[in-house]
Amino acid sequence: MYAKIENGKLIFPPHNDGNKINVHLNPTWLADNGFVDMSQEEIDAILNPEIKPEPVEPEEQTVFSKLSIRRAMRELNLEDKLNELLDSSETFRNDWQDAQEIDLNDPILIEALSFGGLSKFEIDMIKEHILSEIHHDSI
Repeated sequence: MYAKIENGKLIFPPHNDGNKINVHLNPTWLADNGFVDMSQEEIDAILNPEIKPEPVEPEEQTVFSKLSIRRAMRELNLEDKLNELLDSSETFRNDWQDAQEIDLNDPILIEALSFGGLSKFEIDMIKEHILSEIHHDSI
């Protein structure tokens, strides 16, 4: 929706300018007269400045490379559990080998890791360890 702000007020384009009709549909006329395409959220924010949009928290990263998971497990002394699980379950081993990345929030993976002796707490520790390494490397 096209609009502009003049003297702190939101103004929508007229349908005619005295010479031409339907100027509100003419992109060139709109641009020449300072009107810009605004989203409904932008318009609402101007009309209701006391209403602040809800902050959007970034989604937690849960997908990691197998190498970063293995290294985190090694650092946390959990690598033996991963190796035992890979050795004990052909299905898990095949899935692990075929995967490019691993989602540590995947319910099937969590169930398999639990079966292999990893607790939810340990899985969360692995995620936190990887994320701290990523954060540390980006500094």
